Amino acid sequence: MTSAQILLPETSSDSFAADLLADSPRRHTLRPSLFLWGATAAFVAVAAASVFHCMAAYAGLFSGCIAALTVTVALTTAALRGERRRPVAFEIGQDGLTTWDRAGNAQYRRITGCAQWSDRLLALILVPAKGHPASFLVAADALANASAFRELAVRARRCAQEHL
Repeated sequence: MTSAQILLPETSSDSFAADLLADSPRRHTLRPSLFLWGATAAFVAVAAASVFHCMAAYAGLFSGCIAALTVTVALTTAALRGERRRPVAFEIGQDGLTTWDRAGNAQYRRITGCAQWSDRLLALILVPAKGHPASFLVAADALANASAFRELAVRARRCAQEHL
C-alpha cells in the first residue's frame, strides 16, 4: 500500500495556521461594544455626580469638583485597564470556552455560571483549570453575527445548569 501526499500551496506555516483558525466557524472575534462603553460612561457620570453632591455639601464647590474629577479619572482608568484585559476572541467548546488575549495566549475555561439580559448581554463565570473564577461579559453588539451570541447563550445556560 502506498501513502498519498496532499500538495499544499507554498506558504509559511504561521500564515497557514492563521488562515485555518480564521476559517473556523467556532472561533469568534470580539470587537469593542458600544453598549458596554455606554453603560460604563453612564456609571462613571452617576458616580462622579454623586461624589460631587456629597463633597460639595460638606466641603464646598471646589472640593466637590476635585473629588468628582478624581473619581472620574480613577473609574475611567479602571475601565480602560479592564478593556485591555478582556479576551479578543473565543471558541465555544463542549463545556466551556477557549479565550484568546491580545498577546495570542489561549486559555480553556469551564462555564460555571450564566446570566442573560434579553438579547443584549450575557454574563458568564469562567473557571480555569487552576485559578480563580473570572467574569466574562459578552454584549451582542460585540459579535459579528447574532447566531454566535445565541449559540453561546444556549451553551452557557446548559453548562451553568450542570453546576447547580
